[in-house]
Amino acid sequence: VDTFYISKTGFDTHTDVEKLLRGLFSELNDAIFAFSEEMKMMNIWDNVTVIQTSDFGRTLNPNGNDGTDHAWGGNYMMMGGSVK
Repeated sequence: VDTFYISKTGFDTHTDVEKLLRGLFSELNDAIFAFSEEMKMMNIWDNVTVIQTSDFGRTLNPNGNDGTDHAWGGNYMMMGGSVK
């Protein structure tokens, strides 16, 4: 099994969460889309599983600086050609 690990910083959004996340999510979306398109072009997407995790959770309600604070839990996403 081939395993690759990448890390993206900048999600510790204590201020201006909407503005910051808009850019971060756009960058992440572009990267995942480019990766999935390449895997499809190579005809191996059905054999690929991508797992995204976060090391800590965030509050759902904004703080006084239009940001979010540390909370409990995290988030996880799984995607790939065979993921249903």
